[in-house]
Amino acid sequence: MAGVRPGPSTVDGLKWLARVGPAPLGAWGIAMGWGRTAVYSHTHRLLAAGWLETCSRPRGEGSLVYASRTGVQRTGVDVAVVKRWPAPVTWPHCQACAWTATWLTARGRGLVGPRELLVRTDWRAELRFRERGELRRRGHRPDLVGRLPDGQLLPIEVELSEKSSARLKAVLELHAEWISAGKSAAVIYVCGDEEIAERVLADGAQAGLSVERGTMRIELVSTIQREAAEARSTLASTDWHRTGRTAA
Repeated sequence: MAGVRPGPSTVDGLKWLARVGPAPLGAWGIAMGWGRTAVYSHTHRLLAAGWLETCSRPRGEGSLVYASRTGVQRTGVDVAVVKRWPAPVTWPHCQACAWTATWLTARGRGLVGPRELLVRTDWRAELRFRERGELRRRGHRPDLVGRLPDGQLLPIEVELSEKSSARLKAVLELHAEWISAGKSAAVIYVCGDEEIAERVLADGAQAGLSVERGTMRIELVSTIQREAAEARSTLASTDWHRTGRTAA
């Protein structure tokens, strides 16, 4: 690979990473339609150019990759740079967000990635809720925003652990307000397990959101991983499936 510079396809992959943030190699490969060999080739080129950073995880979990500061500058996209090595406590959320972005990309949906949302103001809001007798105020933005072919926008919340009931209800009420105002068509929750999904569904009903009315969609992380791979009937999905690295 000595002397081989990143080409247009490699830069396209870098742009996706710049918008999404730290991602497993398998998710990145499926999003871009690349098999394992191609992913490693693009990775080596970007590392050699200084445009990519890697975050090593315990054996069997695979590394996370993300655009370096120089890499982001090369892409020209307006995003928040990942300034430091992602802390281990953030790895599951980074991975779930990356797979959600892959799920959108592989199925032909547009997206506003997590790193893009950090520099935009149009999806920022303030939550107000009471907890332990105190009025609390917290800033909030969705984790991603999906865009359907007809232009409808769907904010996406990645929910891997339980929020306080009051805060979750405040987030759901915010989405109900956005839908009522025509800002979004519905909200998608990507949940870590069935228990969290059931809680979101129940609290969503109290905010006037429901799957039946088309204002809420709930998916499990494991489901979107599978659907993302299935959407790529190419070397990318079969290659990652064969090596057992779909979840990495």
